[in-house]
Amino acid sequence: MFRQIKKFAALAIASVITFTSATAFTGTPQTQFDFVLQKIEQNSLFTQNNEMSSEEVAEKNAYIEQNPDKLQEVVNDYLKTLDTHSMFLTKSQYEQGFATLVETSGIGVTVQNQSGKITVIDVEKGSPADNAGFKYGDEIIKIDDTSIENMEMSKIGEMLRGEAGTQVKITILRDNKTLEFDLTRAYITPSYVSNYTVEDGIEYIRVEAMGSQSDFEEFEQIWNGLDEKNTKAVILDLRANGGGLVDVAWQMADLIIETDGTYMGGIQWREDQGGFEKHYSQGTGLPLNEICVLVDENTASAAELLAGILKETGTAEVVGTTTYGKGQGQYHFDMLSSKYKLVITCMEMNLPISGCWEGKGITPTVQISDNSIIDTALSQLPELDFNSTIKYGDKSEQVHALSGRLYLLGYMDTVQDTFDTNMLAALREFQEDEGLTAGISAGTSTLEKLEIRINELKAVGEGTDDDCYDTALELCKKAALQPIRYTSLSDGSFEAA
Repeated sequence: MFRQIKKFAALAIASVITFTSATAFTGTPQTQFDFVLQKIEQNSLFTQNNEMSSEEVAEKNAYIEQNPDKLQEVVNDYLKTLDTHSMFLTKSQYEQGFATLVETSGIGVTVQNQSGKITVIDVEKGSPADNAGFKYGDEIIKIDDTSIENMEMSKIGEMLRGEAGTQVKITILRDNKTLEFDLTRAYITPSYVSNYTVEDGIEYIRVEAMGSQSDFEEFEQIWNGLDEKNTKAVILDLRANGGGLVDVAWQMADLIIETDGTYMGGIQWREDQGGFEKHYSQGTGLPLNEICVLVDENTASAAELLAGILKETGTAEVVGTTTYGKGQGQYHFDMLSSKYKLVITCMEMNLPISGCWEGKGITPTVQISDNSIIDTALSQLPELDFNSTIKYGDKSEQVHALSGRLYLLGYMDTVQDTFDTNMLAALREFQEDEGLTAGISAGTSTLEKLEIRINELKAVGEGTDDDCYDTALELCKKAALQPIRYTSLSDGSFEAA
């Protein structure tokens, strides 16, 4: 019924490990290349004692002099010879690929087109929208007195975002009442950490990304409050976590591990940047009966580091599918007056037993399929507008929605916003497979057939239950039947039993 699915949720560039910046630089294309090359050779893990020859530098400079618009292409061609994670990106490419690390400003809402209504589906805690009382389900109908009916979602996003300190007027519809809010945009730090109590003695903690130090601070607050709930077991969900800041992963692992001096692994830097750096725990972790870490094929980089440490120190069971396999970390440099970002591999992460997992991933202690992969992928795509016609040459969110579904069904190798010839070939192949007339557009019949195939794929390929979570929950329930291993003290600390 379906073509084989090539991959599921890799709809964005994998998150990064570490972050830094550099002084901007401008000049001729040749001097720009020299500057970028110098930054690469000073920081890449793979250029130490392996610098580009002067003849090759001269050759590339001569080419760039004749083709000044090829600077990015030349740099990326060189980076491909070093490793798979280094890249030279434009500002817009970087913002799209590394959204969890890009500081944005706006009012702090996530909206979705639900049957033509622009609906609030999430409000960031502490944001201007949160402070004003925005709620899930509010329908935005005007921005600065401009109706947003039939407006592209990308345009709506641009109007909601803006420089911190600027004003915006939002008109919403709630319970058939029109409400107006005058908001001041602010820098938004998304919250990627959440939790709830499953039942007495069992806590669920979700970490979606490690985008900033505030993610550790939220995690620390949750973890340090577990003893007050008499928690015996924890489910730590790292599925679809693309990583983030490596320091956050070390801090989380250290907070969890019970035994002082436990070797947690290390970082292999260039020799001129310190060589191999080892990490040991302080042994302040709460004595729990069970910790289950949930992972999948989209658990990557810093999230893999955390899962791997907890597995190899015997701290936790790791439940799910083999992880992504990104064991190298990168510096991120502003380049050429912030027009570009240089992402350069600077180190390899090593687990305490198995070392670096680059290209291999981390194998769970309890292997089981994750039934939420397709739902996770679909949640990253816009909804299809069945009343629209998506035409060859269009560039829109509807093109993104269409290409994403063709991708999941195996007709495309990428997800894109522009309806080009590659997408046209994929669409025509789908239409022919479904007995539809192949054309240069996707109308209602094609979109409805596409949605039917996606729904069938969800039902046949993945089912509806979350077996990964259910398996972890059963392990935690058994552990919760055992005596608690600590006593909570009145000063907020605990004492091991």
